[in-house]
Amino acid sequence: MPVSVDHKPQKGADEMIWECLKLLFVFLKIGFVGFGGGYAMLSMIMTESRQFSVTVQQFADLTALDMVVPGPIAINAATYVGYLGAGFWGSLAATVGVSLPSFLLVTLYMRLAERFRGNRIMDDFLYGVKPAAVGLIAAAAATIASGVLLNPGADLSALFSDPFGTVSVFLLMIFAATAVCNIRFRINPILLTVLAGVAGAIWLR
Repeated sequence: MPVSVDHKPQKGADEMIWECLKLLFVFLKIGFVGFGGGYAMLSMIMTESRQFSVTVQQFADLTALDMVVPGPIAINAATYVGYLGAGFWGSLAATVGVSLPSFLLVTLYMRLAERFRGNRIMDDFLYGVKPAAVGLIAAAAATIASGVLLNPGADLSALFSDPFGTVSVFLLMIFAATAVCNIRFRINPILLTVLAGVAGAIWLR
């Protein structure tokens, strides 16, 4: 799947600095409130990335790219969105922004871990955070799926009246086969990704 990286007109120095600062602030905010891990943060990153003109299709390309490059998806997403927003310096600002809160908070937690171990308020807080994290992961998956599984130009509202004209049967088969192979047979996700890519390349020849 080709990665959609649009070539935008060159921005002035002042505009570029402002975009980098905005990216730094946005991803600092995501880093501080992004409970539940990288995939739970995807929904927040997707929402915030709209102000940098990142499309759902570009975000779907990111998830495919993330399967074949190393690194946590939150950092990869920040780097990707930052580059689309303001080039190299934008990707650097976004990556620093999303990484710094984790570094600071984990360091602080390790210093205070013994004090909060078994703390009822903290345990209750985490009890509520866990289902919210699952919900955010589901929201991100649903949004990305709408940009991946639908036929080009298809409208999701026509799903029930014209299902085969709305959803790509081939892509839906890859989706279902990948899910079953991973959940039921525990096949390595990297192998599944490569096989899906080969299937797509053969199908589109």
